[in-house]
Amino acid sequence: MTGSALLTPQRYRSAYRFWLPTAMAFFVNGVGFGGWAAQVPRATARLGADEGAFGLMLLGMGIGAVLAMAFSGRLISRYGAGPLMRLSFVIFLATYIVLSTSSSWGVFVAALLLFGAGGGMMDVAMNAYASDVEAHKNWRVMASFHGMWSIGGLIGAALASTMLAIVSDLTQALVLTAALAGLFMLCQHNLIPLQHPAAERSHQRFVIGRLTLILGLLAALSFAAEGAVRDWSSLFLANEIRTTIDRAGWGFAAFSATMAICRFSGDWMRSRFGERNVVVLSGIVAVVGFALAVTSADYLVVVAGFALVGLGLSNIVPILISAAGRTSAPGSSIAFVVSLGYAGYLASPPILGLIAAQASLATMFLIVAASCVVISAGWMLVEKTMVSTSA
Repeated sequence: MTGSALLTPQRYRSAYRFWLPTAMAFFVNGVGFGGWAAQVPRATARLGADEGAFGLMLLGMGIGAVLAMAFSGRLISRYGAGPLMRLSFVIFLATYIVLSTSSSWGVFVAALLLFGAGGGMMDVAMNAYASDVEAHKNWRVMASFHGMWSIGGLIGAALASTMLAIVSDLTQALVLTAALAGLFMLCQHNLIPLQHPAAERSHQRFVIGRLTLILGLLAALSFAAEGAVRDWSSLFLANEIRTTIDRAGWGFAAFSATMAICRFSGDWMRSRFGERNVVVLSGIVAVVGFALAVTSADYLVVVAGFALVGLGLSNIVPILISAAGRTSAPGSSIAFVVSLGYAGYLASPPILGLIAAQASLATMFLIVAASCVVISAGWMLVEKTMVSTSA
């Protein structure tokens, strides 16, 4: 990647039609997931569920995401990424309100299913449009889009945690969803359709190559690691560190903050240091962060540990998606990598929940840390496959 391919501040100002609507979609999606992370302890208490039972319920979110993603590529090809973003956003917000208030296991699981479906469709649509923006304008902006998601996660966790300490669950949900709806509608009228040769080939039969498969498996581990922090960090702080509910969400907030900061510099880091160094070092930093979080009983140290995890995981997924975009069938490869990433999130909650119930949340986080080592080692295989494919 050359320096000219980076999206500079000057280009940002002249490219609001391409960058801003997609960035806001990533942002509001992140706020929704950040708000969800902050209310996990309240939800488990309201439902009377332990870690194992709650992990099984979270399976519904992954199922909804993967099922929706199975149809997302076809829907994007027929209707475009913009309309799918809008439809999935409505589903996403509506079910957030239900998740914030329901005390019925059946209703809660159904809402998780739809919440995952809305988030999953929105994720594919956002990344597909982001890939088209890169190709259409020859920009490298994938990391900055994901950075907007991380900022959203930070703000969502912070706002939800603060509001849950002073208002009811329903009020928190209504205020947050109203704000997100207004922001989304304000920006989405600028979203314009992009036509790119890669998108025009999306209807052709897609054969999964070795490179795409490896990228998908690494994405599954990365999504699972990010999901572990999103779903369990607040519960870890509440139950193991014995902090209050209004402070429990700050572990995920710190995770999202460092992830956002590093993602906005991710495109420059890839250009300056190379993808191999960024991915390998990122995996090591994430391992150190997990170890720090689970070996200390001090609240601030644990939060700092989750912040390091965010720093480490920040640019792995954007690099994997960008690599998928350089294959012979970029659109289909991106959809596959993102879908398999969500499949990792689908499989991880019941497994991690069972580990936490049988051992401890600390043990579960250490196992997730081991998966980060696999991600760093796996990138070596990605580069080897890239070389053999291009030879």
